[in-house]
Amino acid sequence: MYPEFKKYMPWGPFYGIWVKREVPEAAKKRLVEAFEKGGKEAKFQAFIKDFGAVYMGTYGDEADKFLKHWQSVTTWLLQDAEATKVSPERFGIPKP
Repeated sequence: MYPEFKKYMPWGPFYGIWVKREVPEAAKKRLVEAFEKGGKEAKFQAFIKDFGAVYMGTYGDEADKFLKHWQSVTTWLLQDAEATKVSPERFGIPKP
């Protein structure tokens, strides 16, 4: 539909659970274990499928990498669409 945006795909909204970086590692580990267990539940998987979403199950460094890329794609997509007044470059956000 918009071939000029192909370089930004895949892109879209996402959902997750976040905690502050200062949370003790043991607590983060427990949360990850609980989320991984819940993510495998058939009822949850059915919800994800019916919602039209994709379960990623990322955390830690992988989640940070995803968020930074998502931020880059989102801000530059808006810049390319001329929907922003200030370039993401001004904020140190690299092009994807």
